[in-house]
Amino acid sequence: MSALTQGQARYEALQIALWAAGPRTLSWEVLEKLGLLGDDSDHEAGVGNAYGGDSRGLPSLGPLEPFGSWQSVAATILRKAEHSAGFDHSSTVFDPVQWVTFRDQFETMPFLTGITDDSYVAAISALSLRPAISAVTELIGGLVTSDTLTAVINSIKKIGQLAVENERREQKNSNVQQGVLTVVRGELRLGLLRTTVQMVYRSGKGYEQLNQKITVNRLFGSLDYDKCIRNAGTLLEWDRRDVDEWVNGTCSFPFPRNTSPAWDN
Repeated sequence: MSALTQGQARYEALQIALWAAGPRTLSWEVLEKLGLLGDDSDHEAGVGNAYGGDSRGLPSLGPLEPFGSWQSVAATILRKAEHSAGFDHSSTVFDPVQWVTFRDQFETMPFLTGITDDSYVAAISALSLRPAISAVTELIGGLVTSDTLTAVINSIKKIGQLAVENERREQKNSNVQQGVLTVVRGELRLGLLRTTVQMVYRSGKGYEQLNQKITVNRLFGSLDYDKCIRNAGTLLEWDRRDVDEWVNGTCSFPFPRNTSPAWDN
């Protein structure tokens, strides 16, 4: 691990402190005057998390040993990102300010390196959801282990079941977020997938997807072990969360996987 000069260390600590404090958000009154707020009562949030991979090859935790694992270090950093953004991944209530802010907090996470930001477009319908799974596979298949990809797909199907059961308006927009944590050849990778699916309520059938094109957005980066160790004192002061809490605490976790045959078409 390369040593930092006193000035570099101070700058790094300042960067982390400012990120942890959260962005200086505009008030709702200002956002309304700017015309940036609308009626989001037909929107909902569906969040799921998944992890996997082979922990072999991970470096020593050193002063971070109280966390028990690098996965728990990552889960704790993600908790801080949620807290600083005011984002609640256990809620189906859609708050556009929190939704945008959390994505920004993830993208600017000071402990991530090599961040990739891109997207993939897929056409889906009530009878054909397989293109959505193909989009996810295209975006992260080369970045995660096979068991992680399976966990992600299963988690997405849980979000799908949540969307089917969560009654709102006759037509609604389901804003989907899938968190990913995986270890590949000693590299711990964190990811975020997002899309929005339009759904309509059919009498006697329940909610189903409209014919539409969806854009699946991807954010992915790798945990900077050296930076975490250099700032162990700060991380140890944060409210800790292990990786199982990160997975089990989402609004979609209690739901079974949706079993619609559309996933295979």
